[in-house]
Amino acid sequence: MIALFDMDGTLFAGDSQLRFCRRVLQKHGWRRLYLAAVAPCGILRALGIFNTERMKRAFLAYAWHMPTQQLQQLCQDFVQQEILPALYPPVLAKLRAHQAAGDTTVLCSASPDWWTRLVGQALGFTHTIGTPTEPFERVPFMPAIPPPGNNKGANKLIRLAGIGITHADVGYTDSAADLPMLSICSRAVLVNPKASFVAQVPQAEVLTPPKNLPKAFALRCVLGI
Repeated sequence: MIALFDMDGTLFAGDSQLRFCRRVLQKHGWRRLYLAAVAPCGILRALGIFNTERMKRAFLAYAWHMPTQQLQQLCQDFVQQEILPALYPPVLAKLRAHQAAGDTTVLCSASPDWWTRLVGQALGFTHTIGTPTEPFERVPFMPAIPPPGNNKGANKLIRLAGIGITHADVGYTDSAADLPMLSICSRAVLVNPKASFVAQVPQAEVLTPPKNLPKAFALRCVLGI
């Protein structure tokens, strides 16, 4: 059996990119200056000039010029101290059941593989796929993402096919952005889905673990508070 798992909003509440941004800014307050670079990019995104991928690359400006070794240590601490304690127990139980049965488990996320691969390693996934960036010694402004680009939507199918997976038995996700991924799954498990998403996958199993996120979560993360 093959089981595919999205990460953000599926294994835990909230967006790991926002969570990691907050962690970096809390440790390196001066990096809040990244907002001066990202704000104009946000305007370009609102005007439709920047697509989602370019905006994601711009958002990573909070880590601009950070040495690779420092970034790796921050990612390791982030996963161990923040992500693993935040896992949804019902979803983790599903993952452990698949692993106990000897199933192939795949973590497939749009988040940067800076920390996605560490989450996959820590949880014992058979394969982990995140959004890759081109190698660097220091984080560049708007790190380059190799083809096929941001690991989201149909691009997940391309990267899954790259490891030999064109069909799966079950897919776990919280987002309608993963409808392409679910299209190759025999069944779906939706985690805290919106009603409109449930309507699109009517036979899906639904899990509703408590999110337990603070108010204004996204804004607090962007500001590092």
